[in-house]
Amino acid sequence: MKSYIGNLNGLHIKYIIINFVLALAGIIVVLVLGKIIQENKINMYLSVIMMIIILTFFLMGKKKYQTELLKIKDFPLGKKLNSHHLLNKKRLNSYTIMNGVAIFFLILSGNYLYLFFSLLFLLLILLNRTNTFKLKIELNLTDKEVESLNKPIALKDRK
Repeated sequence: MKSYIGNLNGLHIKYIIINFVLALAGIIVVLVLGKIIQENKINMYLSVIMMIIILTFFLMGKKKYQTELLKIKDFPLGKKLNSHHLLNKKRLNSYTIMNGVAIFFLILSGNYLYLFFSLLFLLLILLNRTNTFKLKIELNLTDKEVESLNKPIALKDRK
């Protein structure tokens, strides 16, 4: 059985693999097909649109994450952990969506700057990996609650 932190880290590994495969698929498509949109002026507009989309999603997501963290700090431990898990999953989904958009623009334009954005999202997922210290600060946990996080999660018998 895994602990709560083990479950969150398993979720991170899943999203790292998904985003890595997505980036690799984008590279292969670009190498096989080349760039779809040939006109440089359109590529320039796509680059500006992409950067605006990424910056907007990132800033809105960061603000929403911090707001939601403030809300769940007062919950009881079980509800706090469930809410945190869901919030973490939403954040990882948003990075995956932004990665998908970057790969889409990479395929359209053949501009490897979008691959940089894709790798940036992969790095963000790696950097947001959960540990005990981070959870203690984010969720305002006591030492006793932190100790319970390292214990395996018991599954109840289901009938």
